[in-house]
Amino acid sequence: MSSTTEHIYAGRKTLIVTMAEIKALLSMQECIELQKLVFAAHARGDAINAPNTWLKLEKQNKWMKLLAGYVPDVNGLGMKVLARFPDNPPGMNIGSIVALFDLENGFPLAIMDAIYFTAIRTAAGGGLSAYYCARKDAVKIGILGSGVQARFNLIAIKMLMPQIERATVFSRSKDRRRSFARRMREEAGIQVVAVDSVQEALSGVDIIVTATNSPQPVLTPEQVVPGVHIAAMGIKTEIDPAVFKGARVIGDGKQVAREDGKFSVALEAGLVSESDLHGELGEVILGKIAGRLTEEEITIFDSSGLAVQDVICAKHVYDKALELGKGTWVDLGLGEVP
Repeated sequence: MSSTTEHIYAGRKTLIVTMAEIKALLSMQECIELQKLVFAAHARGDAINAPNTWLKLEKQNKWMKLLAGYVPDVNGLGMKVLARFPDNPPGMNIGSIVALFDLENGFPLAIMDAIYFTAIRTAAGGGLSAYYCARKDAVKIGILGSGVQARFNLIAIKMLMPQIERATVFSRSKDRRRSFARRMREEAGIQVVAVDSVQEALSGVDIIVTATNSPQPVLTPEQVVPGVHIAAMGIKTEIDPAVFKGARVIGDGKQVAREDGKFSVALEAGLVSESDLHGELGEVILGKIAGRLTEEEITIFDSSGLAVQDVICAKHVYDKALELGKGTWVDLGLGEVP
């Protein structure tokens, strides 16, 4: 009689979900609700993130970012690997995947494209920050950047703040910003105008979205007027750290803002202290702190990225894929491990 015991993973399959399938399974409205839930869970201390980890290939000008998190509200455990190769053509420089794991035994439940997750969940956070931190009479948005993040942020903000009437956009490529304006007039249903300078883009706006990976600051203190809300969605270098001085800063997470966010750059420069980080978005959502204290206050949302934002989206997609029979099952052969 054989004394061997069949491996618990034998014959079990992993679900592969493509970007096209994810787009059909996760709408912006659903994503906003998921992000609202997970920011609140993070602020309560229920949702857990590992510290962001970076692998930087300095000579090749490339990097990888590793994020892992746990969301007990949805029994979600997973990680994202994000690769950025800046020499790729515009709009094609970030590739990523998410892996979900079984909470009981660690089996890889699913492997999914995470390019779409990164775009939609980041923008949903930016939209929520505007809803909770911008002035209630905000009607005009100034956008720096004309890529995916600029597009999704405008959609999310308009969805949460239907009173928005107009957006102005500037990016380095005239063709790209004009194309963005044409597309977004239809998708957002508002007036969207491509302009020829940062100054024009930010003139008279109530909300600023920095959706650019510019290696040099494009937003400086003299361009920021009292009462504006800034959704800082870029990669840490697009905002002059002096902008943070005297502003009410809200992070997606307090630790990541201090260690890996735009706020961390201002902190390292000695322009702010740790106490100048007023809290995180989930605390505002829960009503623990105010998103804005006065009409004249400058508010900044430091979007650095939390793994739990991806995990909750991935778990939603996984559950919906199971229900609707979407995705492709693959046996990774894990039961054959001796």
